[in-house]
Amino acid sequence: MSETIYAKGIRIFPKNENAPDFVKGTMIISLNELVKFCKDNPQLLTEYKGVKQLKCQLLDGKNGLYATVDTFKPEKKKEPEQSGLPESESKDGDDLPF
Repeated sequence: MSETIYAKGIRIFPKNENAPDFVKGTMIISLNELVKFCKDNPQLLTEYKGVKQLKCQLLDGKNGLYATVDTFKPEKKKEPEQSGLPESESKDGDDLPF
């Protein structure tokens, strides 16, 4: 499992006890801190439609909600190697079924 990375400049607090049920908490984003974090960690940025972004996951832990940087990168699919032989020919040249 990879190391948990917390983005600097993002803080999440539990909801106020008087808040309605649909409120889950409060998130504060300190832009200067977040921009510096992104500039210092360009390898953590992803791109979507030509726009750089920092992808985070919102998690629920024993102390409430918190955000971590989503570092998951799907494996690129490898294309099957082609032997150059027609499908009807086997690699040893013998196309007998037995």
